[in-house]
This record gives sequence, structure tokens and C-alpha cells, in this order.
Amino acid sequence: MRLLVTSFLCVALVLSISTISALASKDELTRFPLRNVTPKPIIIGPKVPGQVCQVGNLNAPAWSIGDFLLPPEEYKLVFDPNLGCGDCQIGFAVNTVHVLVQTAEACEIVMAVDVEEADVTDPSCPQPGPLMCASGLYTVTITGAGLWDIGLPITCGCLTMDRIYLLSFYVESFSCAPLGTTPDLITDAGPPTLCTNWNNYGTGWIDLVAQYPTWPGQLVVYADAECCSPPVPVEDSTWGAIKALYDN
Repeated sequence: MRLLVTSFLCVALVLSISTISALASKDELTRFPLRNVTPKPIIIGPKVPGQVCQVGNLNAPAWSIGDFLLPPEEYKLVFDPNLGCGDCQIGFAVNTVHVLVQTAEACEIVMAVDVEEADVTDPSCPQPGPLMCASGLYTVTITGAGLWDIGLPITCGCLTMDRIYLLSFYVESFSCAPLGTTPDLITDAGPPTLCTNWNNYGTGWIDLVAQYPTWPGQLVVYADAECCSPPVPVEDSTWGAIKALYDN
């Protein structure tokens, strides 16, 4: 009985230390400059309509953020559709969301994407808001080390041009072998801006630039889109409701 209790306490201690270590990784930020690396495309899922314009962060990748992913979690980038799809007079419809990551070895990443309308209760600081559309979960197989442009398809209705939105990617889990490394997040050269890059790993939404003074730039997340009409109404979805979509 004493041996059983001792074993249980040892296991509990190991789990506690592992949990503390994982949470502590969010308290630290390690960044590395990228040097003339061209992203390699990975397009997942069925064929989607042709690209007319692109929204989000179309800047070149410049920094990698190491040992930061702590799934399940979600990242969001605020964008104005007029910067990229300004020729769409009435509305735009996103059909593919692209996320850049860097890996040191072969990995499998289970992830999904969505588009939200920003909450502009404070007009000077757009924040995560109502869900507009979401993809299902996809298992992305990465064959080796490199910088990767992962494109995930999404069915999204026609969105009006006169709002601010967020492109989001949700990481359910990842597994890299044989070394067990963590995929890197990617940003542009900056300078980073407040109220633009958001993260929720279960403790609520945080502004990455406000939380981490050395955060180097904007997350490199962008989307292919088409002009469309008429716009669709806004849905009112919370973080819990959004996460539930990926858990089903």
C-alpha cells in the first residue's frame, strides 16, 4: 500500500512539473531571424474557387518564434479587407486561409481556420468577435524541416467590405519526430502593432504585442478571396462556441 501511494505521488509530481513547465513556456519568448528562406506550399483539402484577391498579412516572413505553441490554442490576426481586396465594391468571400510555420523535422499538425468579425466596442483596439465561418479540423503532414505555407480550405459567405475582421488558426495538437521539437510561429519584420495579434491558450484572449515586449512583428497569416454579393449576417459566437466547433 505504501509503495502504491509513493508511486502515485511520484506520478502526480511528474505531471505537475510537466504542467508547470508547459505553462512556463508562455512566459518566455525566443525569436530567431529568418534569412532568405522561401516558404514551401502545402495545400490541404478539396479544390477551392480561384483567387481574385488576398487579405491579411502579405508581408515577407522575417522572424520565427520558437517553443511557443501550447495546444489546444488559437491565434488571430486583425485585418481590413480594403487592404488587398479593395476592388471588391460590395463584399468578399474567403476560400483559403494560409498559415506560415517553420519545423525542424517531420511533423503532423491538427489544425483548423476561421474568419471572425472584430469586436470594435473600443474602435481604437479591434478584438476577437463574432464567428463568420470556420473550417473543420485537418491533419497537416509536414515531411521534414523547412518553412511551410499551409493553406486550409474554408467555406465562407459573402462578407461586407465596411467592417474589420480577423483571420484565425486553431492548433488542436502536433507531433514531431524523432526529436519531438515544436513548430515555430512566423511573423513579418514589424514593427509590431497593438490590438493586431491575439492568442488564447485557455486563459482568455491576450494581445501578443502587449504581453511580450520583444514580439517582433505581425503573424504571417493571409487568405485567398473572391469578390461577391450580397453580404451575409453576423453570427454571435463566443470563444467556447468556436472551440466546440473544432472539438466535434
